[in-house]
Amino acid sequence: MDIDKIVAVISEEVPRRKNPVHRIVLSFIVRDLKVWWTYKFWLTLDIAGMILFVVTYYLFSLITTSQQIQEAGYIIGGYFTFALIGIAFQQYVHFAVQSINESIRDEQWNGTMETILSTATDFKIFLLGEVCFSFIVSSALLLMSLFVGVMLGAKVYATPASILSVIVLTILLIVSHMDIGILSTGVIMKIKQGNPVTWAFSWLSQLVSGVFYPLRLLPWYLEWIGRIFPLTYSLDGIRLCLQSGKDLASPEILNNVISLLIFIIIATPISIYIFKKGYDAARRDGSLGQY
Repeated sequence: MDIDKIVAVISEEVPRRKNPVHRIVLSFIVRDLKVWWTYKFWLTLDIAGMILFVVTYYLFSLITTSQQIQEAGYIIGGYFTFALIGIAFQQYVHFAVQSINESIRDEQWNGTMETILSTATDFKIFLLGEVCFSFIVSSALLLMSLFVGVMLGAKVYATPASILSVIVLTILLIVSHMDIGILSTGVIMKIKQGNPVTWAFSWLSQLVSGVFYPLRLLPWYLEWIGRIFPLTYSLDGIRLCLQSGKDLASPEILNNVISLLIFIIIATPISIYIFKKGYDAARRDGSLGQY
């Protein structure tokens, strides 16, 4: 038996057929849709919880004054519209910060992580496929929140310029929070259980980013902490567009856009570096597929 020939045959690289990116991403979406639709009770609870959340702040708005909201620069809609925007766009915060690490944990839990990564699928395409369905669900819940709010009397400016500005700010909101999600995924790949980055970021952003009340109502030291978080600038810009008719030509909106771009420029290389360190460490010790 010719050992050299056997070794050569075993070592020969087998060409792999690469599927188009859109087909790979679509297969992830279809898979996640089937899993999501299987748990109809939890689906019902998610939708009911979102509607209950909006209704709760509608009732709360009936006993609060709109003066502080107007003093903060948000002219129409009062407190209910202010809170509604915070509730609705929190959907994208959850998507951007948690969708990647939750998807990675699910793949590890199901024992499919290393199987997927052993295929010809590029890791970036794998991550894109993992988050697409979460983005679709978050968008649906966001639109549903706004619809329920408008039905309950929320008022917004909806001009082409203001809507375009909201779209730009929303993209920046997602990108800036994706950096946090990528960073936390790098951490969770290594430590496996629990993610202190996601927990601390979510808790602080809820507290000091003006989700449910104007930032200036906080003590000065908490207000300054709030200015570190990208959600502060995202929500302020979106609210100024939808409650005051501002657009990208307004200095206030431009300031928010610039602040978000600065955050992205600083955070992106840091998050990618930490993700790479966690990914490489998990590959080295053979724990990439462990949970």
